[in-house]
Amino acid sequence: MKRLIIPFLVTVSMVACNYSGQQPDVAYETPDTDDITMDNHLQKVFSLRREAILDTIGDGLLMLRSDYGFDGGRHEYRAAGNFWYLTGYGHPGAIMSLSEPVSGSSSVTYTLYSRQRSIGDIIYSGNLPEPAELMMRWSPDTVLDYSEADMLIAEAAREGRYIYLDFRDHDFRDHVLEILGSGKAAGELLKNINPALSEMRVNKDEYEVRMLQKAVDITGEGLKAAMAACSPGMYEFEIEALLEYEWRRNGSSMPGFESIVGSGENAVTLHYSANNRKMEEDELLLMDVGAEYGYYTADITRTVPVSGKFTREQRDIYDLVLRAQKAAIGEMKPGVPLTAAHNMATGIIINGLRDLGLVTDPDCQWQRKFYTVYHICHFLGLDVHDTGNQGIPRSMMDNYLITDTAVGRLLVPGMVLTVEPGIYLRANGLDQLDLLYGSEAGEGEIADFIEKVRPVYEKYSNIGVRIEDDVMITGTGNTVLSASIPKEPVEIERLMR
Repeated sequence: MKRLIIPFLVTVSMVACNYSGQQPDVAYETPDTDDITMDNHLQKVFSLRREAILDTIGDGLLMLRSDYGFDGGRHEYRAAGNFWYLTGYGHPGAIMSLSEPVSGSSSVTYTLYSRQRSIGDIIYSGNLPEPAELMMRWSPDTVLDYSEADMLIAEAAREGRYIYLDFRDHDFRDHVLEILGSGKAAGELLKNINPALSEMRVNKDEYEVRMLQKAVDITGEGLKAAMAACSPGMYEFEIEALLEYEWRRNGSSMPGFESIVGSGENAVTLHYSANNRKMEEDELLLMDVGAEYGYYTADITRTVPVSGKFTREQRDIYDLVLRAQKAAIGEMKPGVPLTAAHNMATGIIINGLRDLGLVTDPDCQWQRKFYTVYHICHFLGLDVHDTGNQGIPRSMMDNYLITDTAVGRLLVPGMVLTVEPGIYLRANGLDQLDLLYGSEAGEGEIADFIEKVRPVYEKYSNIGVRIEDDVMITGTGNTVLSASIPKEPVEIERLMR
């Protein structure tokens, strides 16, 4: 493995110079990130959010920590989404509290609690903003030491006020229960704020849309560079490195999630993440990736031919997925159920597979399940699978994927969702049918299907195609935020040449 390191670094260096659209001797422009600098305008954005959530907590107390839900992975430190949504503060070791002033009291409503770091912590990890800077940049009503948060919780409990937490922060919830003690009513004082904040986060405000658009644009720069660089003999991790280099160069702090860069047989694995295979001629490369900007992430998928030109079989599947995706995006408009796009894409894909000889009965439920693996839309925002109820009961989800019995939530302006149909023809897929659907099919039904389909299926074996765009619902229809990222086959082939 060590022998690969030097060629890999040389390749990344060459790619960075030759595929960014600039000559090596031209200095790169510093990305403009002023729009994520906390100023008076941004302070107002977060202030309005805090005012809105006060309607939910009434005379209760809201407490959120910065340090939960973070699992490292391929990210740098990232404060919890709900905490950041109300504060815009992205440093570790903090708590925020929010409450309405008690009648006749001058009590503050918004407080930030920050830990003081030891000399050792500062040497190893650096310093945190001083209280004066916290007051100036993040505009809390007051700044207190982290340890004083416990006193506020205890005081609220004595007064019988509800204490709102994000119940996903299990450690903090347990800590608050310890403060409340073993009193009979202790647990009854705790309320979960996550449902209310999840609903607030569904409809994006103007600032959020700007952040998402910039995240999408930065992601597109990486994808276009990757398409231009991609060739047989490269490793998947070289493409991943190039993507992240372009994102960083354009102002992104990190990927929004683990990058999926899968070629050949890996393109049919939905959440493949090893990204260590050598790419070969006449294979497909599937890139499901997203840069994060200002805490908001894009989520884009493009599938390209490693050799620069689709084979006939690859083009058959690609064209079908693209046709299904375009039709699904056409369903994304106000007043239409969220499920309409999925149903549209599924119908087109199943009928198209029948025309190719890969489906024998479009109405057969288990055949539809075989090719329909997931729901093609999800909310997008602070998280790649952002908060928000889709309006489909979990008990109906499996059947909903293949039928149109569930209506789901109605789309409204301000929502941002992905649209990502795909077809994945695993080499051993037919051999798994009995295990997957033997209990649903009639006697001899699967064997008959395999006999008819196998000769065609083997032509398309290990072809995996997913095409994903980020779509914002507007007052009259939708805007495809990622429209500038090539997805037409001719565009892709031209760029790769």
